[in-house]
Amino acid sequence: MQTFFSACLGSALLLAIAVAQDAPQVTISKVVKEPAVERNQEFPQGMVKMPKFFDDDARRGETYAIYWTASGGGLPSGVAVIFEYVLESAPGVHALHIQYDFKTEGPRKAMFTIPEKDYREGGNVKAWRARIVRAGKMFAEQTSSNWKK
Repeated sequence: MQTFFSACLGSALLLAIAVAQDAPQVTISKVVKEPAVERNQEFPQGMVKMPKFFDDDARRGETYAIYWTASGGGLPSGVAVIFEYVLESAPGVHALHIQYDFKTEGPRKAMFTIPEKDYREGGNVKAWRARIVRAGKMFAEQTSSNWKK
């Protein structure tokens, strides 16, 4: 009888190890503010810069890149990267998200641009939080040093 329980316990342990090895490991390696797109860049031959559509004084907003990795078998479809942010002079927390409708595995880069209207009305981003979630389960999170918890 003892050998039966030992065999069952050994099998359960091996199964747990195998499942743990296939469990997804999700990490956010960094969140960086990307440089602004240069508005005075040269246009391809034949294209004309039209003042009505390219206001050099306009502020385009800010862009943030979230570098993250899903290893250990990756994540099934339905994963979302959420970027929450607070602006200098606008109340409340704003949020942007990208949902992946396919299995994600390996390194990824999610780009978020603060809408120009929000940027004009609220100013620069003063605090942010990045999260990787699926079906209500959070896999990874990274916040700016001044994010209020």
